[in-house]
Amino acid sequence: MLNRAQLSSKTLQARVLSGSMVLLSGSGLVTGINLAYNIAVARFLGPTGFGHATAVYTLLTLISAVTLSFQIVSAKVVAQQESLQGKSSVYRRFERTAWLSGILVAAVLFLFQKQIADYLNLPSPILVVLLAIGAAFYVPLGSRRGFIQGAYGFRRLAINLVIEGLARLGGSLALITMGYGVRGVIAANAGAVALAYFAAASKLAPAGKSEVGVPHAFREALQAIIFFAGQVLINNCDIVLVKHFFPPVTAGLYAAVALVGRVIFAFSSAVVNSMFPIVAGTREKERKGHAVLATSLLLVAAIFVVGFWVFSRAAPHIAEDL
Repeated sequence: MLNRAQLSSKTLQARVLSGSMVLLSGSGLVTGINLAYNIAVARFLGPTGFGHATAVYTLLTLISAVTLSFQIVSAKVVAQQESLQGKSSVYRRFERTAWLSGILVAAVLFLFQKQIADYLNLPSPILVVLLAIGAAFYVPLGSRRGFIQGAYGFRRLAINLVIEGLARLGGSLALITMGYGVRGVIAANAGAVALAYFAAASKLAPAGKSEVGVPHAFREALQAIIFFAGQVLINNCDIVLVKHFFPPVTAGLYAAVALVGRVIFAFSSAVVNSMFPIVAGTREKERKGHAVLATSLLLVAAIFVVGFWVFSRAAPHIAEDL
């Protein structure tokens, strides 16, 4: 018979696997939506317009270093609270700080709109202004998703990601059809972020005392920002550099090819997003052993193998379409 520690490990492993499957399903749907979005935008705008839209969206992705930092630290601290009052209290404090950070990021983008537009060879600084509006909502969206993630609401988190993807796709197609072109695509992206923020609203309990020190959590947030800043730069700085140094058509074609790595990374992140709050919210003695880590590593390895196999078969057909 299994002892208590083994049962706890099995239960934890099952929760990680279950949460990963939910988020992987959501990520799969979101990836399909984003692929349809990229193909549609590329077809309607052409390589040059697609390059402009991708470069501006990449800036939003770079800002996600701050967004993901709020999300991951919020998820950890919320998961460590035993009561709903404690979870709500922690979230409220993160939410206020996230809004201040989002407004600061938006102000920087607005002040340097011309310089950014010139560096990326964009047709108009108004694209950066539209991005600034989306960025103001994007940072606090991280804190809201962190609360959902820390409360193990993986189904709600997946649905929220799908809502953002559908709003981006539908809004872009509608505004392109209305003749707004690249501006319409960027406006749709900003609107999708704002919609996802409001859709992620959670019912909170009255404020209560938290069991984990929030000041310590904010120190962890600074470490997380450094980590995610490096990660995001490694994954996305190529788009910015290509947009600056290469002709518009070449930059647009490169942006289309670069989607492969981003899709595989998105699926792998789903496993991490489910594992992290579950492990953080359990006692140390319950997470001894390597079963949870092994389960997560096997899922990520399977994603890489399947992802590269699928895209190696589909790449020639995607290239012909674009």
